[in-house]
Amino acid sequence: MNNIKLKVDEGLDGDQVLWRYMDLSKFISLLSTDNLWLAKSTTFKDQKEGKFPSIMQDELDAIYTELGEDENSQIKNANDFKRFLCNNAFISCWHKNTEENMLMWQIYGQDTNLVAIQTTVASLKESIKDTGMNGISFILKEIDYSGHGNIEDKHYTAPFFVKRPHFSYENEARILLSTYSAFNPTDDTPTGYPCPVDMKKLINRIIVHPDSEQWFIGVIKSISKKYDISSPVSQGAFGNK
Repeated sequence: MNNIKLKVDEGLDGDQVLWRYMDLSKFISLLSTDNLWLAKSTTFKDQKEGKFPSIMQDELDAIYTELGEDENSQIKNANDFKRFLCNNAFISCWHKNTEENMLMWQIYGQDTNLVAIQTTVASLKESIKDTGMNGISFILKEIDYSGHGNIEDKHYTAPFFVKRPHFSYENEARILLSTYSAFNPTDDTPTGYPCPVDMKKLINRIIVHPDSEQWFIGVIKSISKKYDISSPVSQGAFGNK
């Protein structure tokens, strides 16, 4: 299971534009480490991450009841199974849109010292190097906003690609790395994984917050030059100045 390769869901076109909004510290971290951070799902604010639909929950509970209680097993019911899945699910979220989105600027920061990197599905896939990470699923897929109660796909990764309708403004596509193994379930997993990427292949454009001062734009250009990123740096289109 070493060097697991990223699989792109057939619902995503290679030329689909993706955005990642971030503050200055995360931008510097991205360039200085050449790593894309995959955060553990349990660190997200949305407590519904990985929630099983009710039908799936009931079916799993019935299966575990039929199997009987095994003192040596750490998974005794559907809730145990969900907990282990969530503790072994590592995610990177991207905004799927052709143009920049002002709401995303507002969500990802309280000031104007923010940056967005623009890429495409094809560029993202090509940029991810041999990861050296263990996993049983590594996939880029868009989010379904129909709600957890409407999931028909019973694959164990399906709940991580479904959100409630009121999150639809996020227009999200996400990378999921699942490291879950029924033979070695654990709660003691890291808070995230650094995924090696080739920044020159990943970053197509760098966009600075539309209301940023000129000095901040200069800082982003200087940082990009320092890390040998030749992608164009420009200011966002929704500025008030």
